[in-house]
Amino acid sequence: MLRYIFSLVFTGACLFVFSQEEEVTSSLDKSQRFLPHELKVGLNAIRSGRTFLGSGVTTQELELALAVQQYILVANIGYEENIRGEEYDYRNRGAFYRVGFDRNFTKDKASGNALTLGLRYASAAFRDELAFMTDQGFGEQTYFLENDNLTARWFEVVFGIRGKIVSNFYIGFSMRWQTFRSVSGEGELKTFDIPGFGKTRRQNSTAFDYYLMWRIPFDK
Repeated sequence: MLRYIFSLVFTGACLFVFSQEEEVTSSLDKSQRFLPHELKVGLNAIRSGRTFLGSGVTTQELELALAVQQYILVANIGYEENIRGEEYDYRNRGAFYRVGFDRNFTKDKASGNALTLGLRYASAAFRDELAFMTDQGFGEQTYFLENDNLTARWFEVVFGIRGKIVSNFYIGFSMRWQTFRSVSGEGELKTFDIPGFGKTRRQNSTAFDYYLMWRIPFDK
Protein backbone atom coordinates (compact mmCIF):
# COMPACT_ATOMS: atom_id res chain seq x y z
CA MET A 1 0.00 0.00 0.00
CA LEU A 2 2.81 2.43 0.90
CA ARG A 3 4.39 1.86 -2.52
CA TYR A 4 1.14 2.82 -4.28
CA ILE A 5 0.68 5.93 -2.10
CA PHE A 6 4.25 6.95 -2.85
CA SER A 7 3.70 6.46 -6.57
CA LEU A 8 0.59 8.65 -6.55
CA VAL A 9 2.27 11.42 -4.56
CA PHE A 10 5.42 11.21 -6.65
CA THR A 11 3.49 11.40 -9.93
CA GLY A 12 1.38 14.31 -8.72
CA ALA A 13 4.45 16.19 -7.52
CA CYS A 14 6.21 15.70 -10.84
CA LEU A 15 3.21 17.02 -12.76
CA PHE A 16 3.03 20.03 -10.45
CA VAL A 17 6.68 21.01 -10.35
CA PHE A 18 7.40 20.53 -14.01
CA SER A 19 4.38 22.63 -14.94
CA GLN A 20 5.93 25.67 -13.26
CA GLU A 21 7.98 28.15 -15.22
CA GLU A 22 11.73 28.15 -14.74
CA GLU A 23 12.98 30.98 -12.58
CA VAL A 24 14.84 33.58 -14.61
CA THR A 25 18.44 33.79 -13.45
CA SER A 26 20.05 35.68 -16.33
CA SER A 27 19.72 38.97 -14.45
CA LEU A 28 21.81 37.73 -11.54
CA ASP A 29 25.35 38.94 -11.22
CA LYS A 30 27.63 36.13 -12.39
CA SER A 31 29.69 36.33 -9.20
CA GLN A 32 26.55 35.51 -7.15
CA ARG A 33 25.13 32.62 -9.15
CA PHE A 34 27.24 29.86 -7.65
CA LEU A 35 27.47 31.10 -4.05
CA PRO A 36 25.44 29.16 -1.45
CA HIS A 37 22.71 31.18 0.21
CA GLU A 38 21.74 28.86 3.08
CA LEU A 39 22.61 25.75 5.05
CA LYS A 40 19.99 23.61 6.78
CA VAL A 41 21.00 21.19 9.54
CA GLY A 42 18.38 18.60 10.38
CA LEU A 43 17.57 15.65 12.62
CA ASN A 44 15.49 12.68 11.45
CA ALA A 45 12.69 12.70 14.03
CA ILE A 46 11.32 9.29 13.02
CA ARG A 47 14.64 7.58 13.71
CA SER A 48 15.03 9.40 17.03
CA GLY A 49 11.48 8.40 17.98
CA ARG A 50 12.15 4.74 17.27
CA THR A 51 15.20 4.91 19.55
CA PHE A 52 13.38 6.50 22.49
CA LEU A 53 10.29 4.30 22.18
CA GLY A 54 12.31 1.15 22.84
CA SER A 55 11.38 -0.64 19.62
CA GLY A 56 14.55 -2.77 19.53
CA VAL A 57 16.14 -0.26 17.19
CA THR A 58 18.76 2.33 18.12
CA THR A 59 19.21 4.81 15.32
CA GLN A 60 19.98 8.46 14.60
CA GLU A 61 20.43 10.44 11.40
CA LEU A 62 21.62 13.97 10.59
CA GLU A 63 21.07 15.87 7.34
CA LEU A 64 23.05 18.76 5.87
CA ALA A 65 21.53 20.66 2.94
CA LEU A 66 23.53 23.41 1.23
CA ALA A 67 21.44 25.51 -1.19
CA VAL A 68 22.92 27.18 -4.27
CA GLN A 69 20.13 29.00 -6.11
CA GLN A 70 17.58 26.32 -7.10
CA TYR A 71 19.87 23.36 -6.39
CA ILE A 72 20.58 21.79 -3.02
CA LEU A 73 23.55 19.60 -2.18
CA VAL A 74 22.43 17.06 0.42
CA ALA A 75 24.35 14.72 2.72
CA ASN A 76 22.95 12.37 5.36
CA ILE A 77 24.92 10.37 7.89
CA GLY A 78 23.51 7.96 10.42
CA TYR A 79 23.91 4.96 12.72
CA GLU A 80 21.58 2.01 13.26
CA GLU A 81 21.47 -1.07 15.48
CA ASN A 82 18.71 -3.70 15.27
CA ILE A 83 18.02 -6.48 17.77
CA ARG A 84 15.46 -9.08 16.73
CA GLY A 85 14.10 -12.44 17.83
CA GLU A 86 12.70 -14.34 20.79
CA GLU A 87 13.74 -17.92 20.07
CA TYR A 88 16.87 -16.59 18.38
CA ASP A 89 19.09 -13.52 18.80
CA TYR A 90 19.83 -11.51 15.65
CA ARG A 91 21.89 -8.32 15.89
CA ASN A 92 22.79 -5.92 13.11
CA ARG A 93 24.71 -2.65 13.55
CA GLY A 94 26.58 -0.18 11.42
CA ALA A 95 26.70 3.26 9.81
CA PHE A 96 25.33 4.66 6.57
CA TYR A 97 25.45 7.78 4.45
CA ARG A 98 23.63 9.33 1.50
CA VAL A 99 24.91 12.02 -0.85
CA GLY A 100 23.22 13.71 -3.77
CA PHE A 101 21.31 16.75 -4.90
CA ASP A 102 17.79 18.16 -5.04
CA ARG A 103 16.11 20.58 -7.42
CA ASN A 104 14.00 23.13 -5.54
CA PHE A 105 10.90 24.14 -7.52
CA THR A 106 9.79 27.00 -5.26
CA LYS A 107 10.70 30.46 -6.55
CA ASP A 108 11.11 32.33 -3.25
CA LYS A 109 14.55 31.35 -2.01
CA ALA A 110 14.46 34.02 0.73
CA SER A 111 11.72 32.09 2.57
CA GLY A 112 13.78 28.91 2.85
CA ASN A 113 10.75 26.82 1.91
CA ALA A 114 11.38 24.00 -0.53
CA LEU A 115 9.54 21.57 -2.78
CA THR A 116 12.19 19.23 -4.11
CA LEU A 117 12.91 16.27 -6.30
CA GLY A 118 16.35 14.68 -6.23
CA LEU A 119 18.72 11.73 -6.46
CA ARG A 120 20.94 10.03 -3.87
CA TYR A 121 23.76 7.52 -3.78
CA ALA A 122 23.70 5.62 -0.48
CA SER A 123 26.11 3.22 1.19
CA ALA A 124 26.35 1.32 4.47
CA ALA A 125 29.12 -0.51 6.33
CA PHE A 126 27.93 -2.91 9.02
CA ARG A 127 28.11 -6.33 10.67
CA ASP A 128 25.53 -8.82 11.86
CA GLU A 129 25.35 -11.99 13.94
CA LEU A 130 22.84 -14.73 14.71
CA ALA A 131 22.74 -17.03 17.73
CA PHE A 132 20.17 -19.80 18.17
CA MET A 133 19.68 -23.14 19.92
CA THR A 134 18.44 -26.34 18.36
CA ASP A 135 18.12 -29.99 19.30
CA GLN A 136 19.00 -32.49 16.56
CA GLY A 137 18.73 -35.55 18.82
CA PHE A 138 21.93 -35.05 20.79
CA GLY A 139 20.66 -32.42 23.21
CA GLU A 140 20.40 -28.70 22.72
CA GLN A 141 23.32 -27.00 21.02
CA THR A 142 24.00 -23.32 20.44
CA TYR A 143 24.95 -22.14 16.96
CA PHE A 144 26.53 -18.81 16.13
CA LEU A 145 26.88 -17.22 12.70
CA GLU A 146 28.27 -13.79 11.84
CA ASN A 147 29.38 -11.46 9.07
CA ASP A 148 32.15 -9.12 10.20
CA ASN A 149 32.58 -6.90 7.16
CA LEU A 150 29.39 -6.18 5.23
CA THR A 151 28.88 -3.36 2.77
CA ALA A 152 25.80 -2.31 0.84
CA ARG A 153 24.91 0.35 -1.69
CA TRP A 154 21.75 1.57 -3.35
CA PHE A 155 20.24 4.56 -5.14
CA GLU A 156 17.27 6.72 -4.21
CA VAL A 157 14.77 9.01 -5.89
CA VAL A 158 13.64 11.49 -3.24
CA PHE A 159 10.63 13.81 -3.07
CA GLY A 160 10.69 16.34 -0.24
CA ILE A 161 8.94 19.33 1.32
CA ARG A 162 10.45 21.78 3.80
CA GLY A 163 8.40 24.54 5.44
CA LYS A 164 9.14 27.33 7.88
CA ILE A 165 7.52 27.15 11.32
CA VAL A 166 9.05 30.11 13.13
CA SER A 167 12.23 32.17 12.70
CA ASN A 168 14.85 29.78 11.24
CA PHE A 169 13.15 26.58 12.45
CA TYR A 170 11.74 24.31 9.71
CA ILE A 171 10.02 20.96 9.48
CA GLY A 172 9.60 18.71 6.48
CA PHE A 173 9.36 15.20 5.13
CA SER A 174 11.01 13.08 2.50
CA MET A 175 9.59 10.14 0.57
CA ARG A 176 12.22 7.83 -0.87
CA TRP A 177 12.14 5.17 -3.54
CA GLN A 178 15.18 2.98 -2.84
CA THR A 179 16.41 0.78 -5.67
CA PHE A 180 19.39 -1.09 -7.20
CA ARG A 181 20.34 -2.50 -3.80
CA SER A 182 23.39 -4.76 -3.53
CA VAL A 183 25.15 -6.39 -0.55
CA SER A 184 28.69 -7.78 -0.39
CA GLY A 185 30.58 -9.68 2.29
CA GLU A 186 27.87 -12.21 3.19
CA GLY A 187 28.87 -15.69 4.27
CA GLU A 188 26.59 -18.51 5.42
CA LEU A 189 24.47 -15.94 7.26
CA LYS A 190 22.24 -13.88 4.95
CA THR A 191 21.72 -10.42 6.34
CA PHE A 192 18.20 -9.37 7.32
CA ASP A 193 18.66 -5.58 7.73
CA ILE A 194 20.74 -2.88 6.08
CA PRO A 195 21.32 0.29 8.13
CA GLY A 196 19.64 3.20 6.36
CA PHE A 197 17.79 0.95 3.91
CA GLY A 198 15.67 -1.47 5.93
CA LYS A 199 14.87 -5.15 5.47
CA THR A 200 16.62 -6.99 2.65
CA ARG A 201 13.65 -9.15 1.67
CA ARG A 202 12.90 -6.69 -1.15
CA GLN A 203 15.21 -5.45 -3.85
CA ASN A 204 13.33 -2.14 -3.98
CA SER A 205 11.54 -0.36 -1.15
CA THR A 206 9.99 2.93 -0.10
CA ALA A 207 10.69 4.97 3.02
CA PHE A 208 9.24 8.02 4.76
CA ASP A 209 11.33 10.40 6.89
CA TYR A 210 10.32 13.43 8.97
CA TYR A 211 12.90 16.13 9.75
CA LEU A 212 13.35 18.95 12.25
CA MET A 213 15.72 21.50 10.74
CA TRP A 214 17.53 24.72 11.60
CA ARG A 215 18.34 27.14 8.79
CA ILE A 216 21.54 29.19 8.64
CA PRO A 217 21.08 31.90 5.96
CA PHE A 218 24.13 33.36 4.21
CA ASP A 219 22.39 36.22 2.44
CA LYS A 220 22.58 39.64 4.02
